[in-house]
Order: sequence, then structure tokens, then C-alpha cells
Amino acid sequence: MASIEIGSYEPPSDTNLARSVARILLRAVGLTMTIAVAVAVGIWSSQFMVSRGSLLSTDSYGPWEHWRNLGRDFADPYTKAHIANSGKLRIASNSAGVFEARTDNLGARLHSSCNYVIEGSNMSGMWWSLAVFDARGRLIANDANRYTFTADTVAPNPNGSFIVTLGRDARPGNWLPTSGAGRLVLVLTILDPSTGLSDEARAERNKMLPIIRREGCS
Repeated sequence: MASIEIGSYEPPSDTNLARSVARILLRAVGLTMTIAVAVAVGIWSSQFMVSRGSLLSTDSYGPWEHWRNLGRDFADPYTKAHIANSGKLRIASNSAGVFEARTDNLGARLHSSCNYVIEGSNMSGMWWSLAVFDARGRLIANDANRYTFTADTVAPNPNGSFIVTLGRDARPGNWLPTSGAGRLVLVLTILDPSTGLSDEARAERNKMLPIIRREGCS
């Protein structure tokens, strides 16, 4: 009878075993890092869309951002979260335009270490207010107790236009103090007339938003 020779079993060497374990560990670390990065990006993008908006929720006019469905019942979740986080009044976007600016017209971040000139055109009889806040949405404490200018309190130019300045040091005219607040946010609110505005009139209104010009920084 023919005999069948069975080969002897040779266990893997320590070197091969170590390499296999290393490959498994590297894959596990890589997967963990991928998941962590994905979660971090997701959280950052959600926070950004809540605080700054996106093409899905906001319109941009130069440095000014407008949440198009602000205060409306059918607003998207990011718009609703933006209102909840900022503590803003729920002024519906079909009765007022609320515009936020965090940069000047050249795209530089607004900061209390710089001086700014805000040049606005005649608002054609519409009531408006302009206020400056810190990055956390708080009014900036100051000895002059100046926090906002409105269509009723601003000193206009003869042609109905206006100039408001921002800066730490007092100056004549329509000056809003920024103290040492750091990063700044400007909020411009324009109320629609009682008769309302058509889409065409609202588009014309949005073309009249002020220019934000930086004068210098210290």
C-alpha cells in the first residue's frame, strides 16, 4: 500500500506575526482617524452654516449677509438655529431686511483695532437702524452710551445720505465706539413700509446697502 506523506505544520514566525498585527493596527488607526476627521468636519460645517449661513439660506450683497427666510414659519433648520443661538428678534424677512456684516468691502475682518467709515445712501423714507456688536452678539459697553444710529437719530447729509464712523476713540458726527471688543459684527435693519414692498422694490432696496471702508488700524 502506498503511503501518503503529510507535511508538518510550521507556525508563522514572530516577524510575520508582528507584521500582520502592525497592518491590522495601522488599518484600525486609519479608520479611526477618518471617522474623527469626518465628524469634526461635519460639526464645523454645521456650526458655520448656523452662524454664517450658506447659499441655501443666505444672500450676499458685498459684505452684507441676509437670511432670506428669517422669522418665517417655513424657515430651514439652519435659519431657525441661527435665530435661537444669536438671540435676535424674530423679524420676518417679508417685513424687514436684516443684514449682517463681518468684513469691510475689501473682505478684511472687522476689528476694534481699526477705524471704519460706513457710507449709506438715502433710504427713500424707510426706517432703518445700524448697530455694532462684538463677535458673540453683545452690545459693546462704552462711556458715551452709544450703541446704534437710526433714521431718526443719525445726522444726515444734505442729500439724505449718511456717514457713520466706527472706532475706539471719540470723534465728531455719527460715531459708534468699539472699545476693545475685538472682532465686530454690524447689523443693519431696514423696515419695509406699511404698504409692503414688491420683489422688485426689495431688490432695489438691497442695492442701497452702505459701503464699509477701513480708514486705518493701530
